[in-house]
This record gives sequence, C-alpha cells and structure tokens, in this order.
Amino acid sequence: MTIGQSKLLFEKLHEDEVFRDRMLAAEGMLDCMEIIQEQGFDCSMYELRMTMDKFISDNNLGNCDSTGFDNQ
Repeated sequence: MTIGQSKLLFEKLHEDEVFRDRMLAAEGMLDCMEIIQEQGFDCSMYELRMTMDKFISDNNLGNCDSTGFDNQ
C-alpha cells in the first residue's frame, strides 16, 4: 500500500460511516481485508492493521481487542 492509499483508507474511515461501521464490526482481519478489497484498496494485512490501529487510537475507540483486531 502506498502512503497515498493509506491516507485514502484513513480518510474513508473518517468520512464513510457505513464503511467504518462494517470495518469495526468485522470478525477479524480477514473480513477487513475482504471489505477493503471490495472498495478497491490493495494492501497487506500488516498495513491494514497499522491503519486500523491508528484510526482506533486517534478516535479513542478503545484497544484493538474489543474490535476483533486481536486475532488473525
């Protein structure tokens, strides 16, 4: 994932409530990967994890354990 794509994903999480809710409700990283691929994003699971961790941290949404990002 390029820096530009990472920024776009981060912006989409902020701006698109339906997308954000789907991502936060996902059962784990594999589900998140499917969701972002549907949206045209291409990244590794590590890159996705880093983006989601930053989004969760920046928005005081608690730790990753409560959102399903602790597994897979």
